[in-house]
Amino acid sequence: MDESAKGALLFANLRKVINLVDELRDIGVQQYINLPRIAVLGTQSSGKSSLLESIVGIDFLPRGDGVVTRRPLELRLTHLPQADVAAYAIFEQQKDVKYTDFDKVRQKIEDFTDAVAGKNKGIVNDPIVLNVFSHSCPDLTLIDLPGITRIPLANSDQSVDIEKITKNMAAYYCKDPRTIILCVIPANADISTSDGLQMARELDPSGERTIGVITKIDIMDKGTNAKKMLLGQEIPMRLGYVGVKGRSQQDIHDKMKVKIALDLEKQFFATHAVYSTMPPGYCGTDSLTQKLTKVFFNHIRKSLPEVLKEINLKIKDCEDRLKFLGTPLPKNQKEKLHMLWNLITAFCENFKNSIRGKYDAKLHSKINAELSGGAKIKMMFGELYGNYMEPNYRATTDYSDKDIEKAILIHEGDTIPGFPSFDSFMYLLQPLLGKLKEPATELLNTVYGFLEEVAMGILNKLFARFPMLTDIIAEAVSKVLQKEREKSREIVESIIEAEEHYLFTNDLDYLTNRTNLIPRSNEPTNKIIDPKTVFANELRNRIDTFFKIVVRNMRDSIPKAIGYFLVRAAQDNMQFQLYDEVNKNEELMNLLSEPQSVTIERETLQKTVDVLHKARKAINKDPDLASTISTDEVKENPFKK
Repeated sequence: MDESAKGALLFANLRKVINLVDELRDIGVQQYINLPRIAVLGTQSSGKSSLLESIVGIDFLPRGDGVVTRRPLELRLTHLPQADVAAYAIFEQQKDVKYTDFDKVRQKIEDFTDAVAGKNKGIVNDPIVLNVFSHSCPDLTLIDLPGITRIPLANSDQSVDIEKITKNMAAYYCKDPRTIILCVIPANADISTSDGLQMARELDPSGERTIGVITKIDIMDKGTNAKKMLLGQEIPMRLGYVGVKGRSQQDIHDKMKVKIALDLEKQFFATHAVYSTMPPGYCGTDSLTQKLTKVFFNHIRKSLPEVLKEINLKIKDCEDRLKFLGTPLPKNQKEKLHMLWNLITAFCENFKNSIRGKYDAKLHSKINAELSGGAKIKMMFGELYGNYMEPNYRATTDYSDKDIEKAILIHEGDTIPGFPSFDSFMYLLQPLLGKLKEPATELLNTVYGFLEEVAMGILNKLFARFPMLTDIIAEAVSKVLQKEREKSREIVESIIEAEEHYLFTNDLDYLTNRTNLIPRSNEPTNKIIDPKTVFANELRNRIDTFFKIVVRNMRDSIPKAIGYFLVRAAQDNMQFQLYDEVNKNEELMNLLSEPQSVTIERETLQKTVDVLHKARKAINKDPDLASTISTDEVKENPFKK
């Protein structure tokens, strides 16, 4: 392929990628993700305007004293292959107006500037976007920035910190790693003191994206030249320098055409004793345009994979947030009622599933998944009366033989001595059984509190969008749980009272081996045994044995009562009770609203997602452009569709 064919292919590909970047800007991606661009950085009166007009090949920028560029001007240049087609311009603010008279374009730039920045030299960071279509211009996107200014103009709106303002604005655009810096340096000043160059080196320390442009090269002091500057022998620059000769102020006053100025520039460098001997690529606007074109093309290709990756990540973040915020709220009462019923149904299902430990693929995919609510309740049940089940535990430890003998004596009545009374058994057993009431009641309250905690956690998550409605539903949920707790309390207390006041057992071991409870003496038969001690030991053993039977029974019956009359009843009755509450309280529909901030956030997020989806589609629609993203990049990106 010859050089002309290679050049044509380069420019064709460049036009594609620049069109893509411009389309992404039009879509609105620039609000969320930085896109490749070229920013023109330099001090006031460094020759930026003349340089830009030379690149475009048209005289169209405002001129004057002091700071002329007071709003950033984004120039989207499109090269027209047909030389006989008249150049034209279109402002993004007036897409339906096509300008062929570039004097009017200049006036319009001034009007747009005055409309926002005022007529008294104020500076505002609000870009004007101008599309220029011409055979004389290359395919580039440039941003002309206000020149760095040290001293404000007298009797103007420029503040005393004008230097800080202009530098901050320049930094805003040039610090972005996707922005190429076109650093304009006047040759008739000491390059080492250039504010623009110093700032470019601070913002781009590696020099990977800065191109130096030496302007006013024709008005240097006699006997001096810019050769060392251009060759980077004074201050090296990775992408190098290009020298240009723009129109002088007198040329502009004389209304010299840019085309004539470009011809004079070629003649100047071709006939200059120093510059004519330098290698190609160091002098002239054509050399600068070619360098810019190649650098910008490679810069865009390099940036596209990162841009697409950021777009996909931003889409995922926004969609996750939208999912968390939920769907927009319905408008009419019927839809609101349907939504409320769905929320209540979801709450009840989640509540049931949490208690019953229903399998959840998402939950169980986590290594450290928590126990279900039901499993935790079962653990609570298992701890009931656990301290009484130790193998060596004896309920009558606190009773001495004297205490038991006294109980036998008190309840002996007028019966023949030698027969232990049942009343003495009851008298000693009752206080021990009374100790079983508090742990049972405490278990009931603990399970109730846990159910309420589980319910409120689910409720706050599902109804997070409706804080006022949450309070009312939470109150209704608490009423359901309280109602079932009171029913359960009655059952539990009945079980405890039955065990306390009606002593009975079908325990076969106790019934068949009751005589074995009488202590057997291994002492010699001739030793006298105190009958009181025999009766006391028998009564102690009978109480210990029966107490264990009661504890064993209550360890089953109390959890069953709580499990059925509280835990299960709450699950079974919750949905009906909440539906009933909704039907009785029509005002609940009015509370089915969310904070205005949530509505605004959802709309903003949805707009962002729409813009980014369009951007992704724009990048992927051209196979040639999509191929700029490597296979590895695509594999790393799980969201690419």
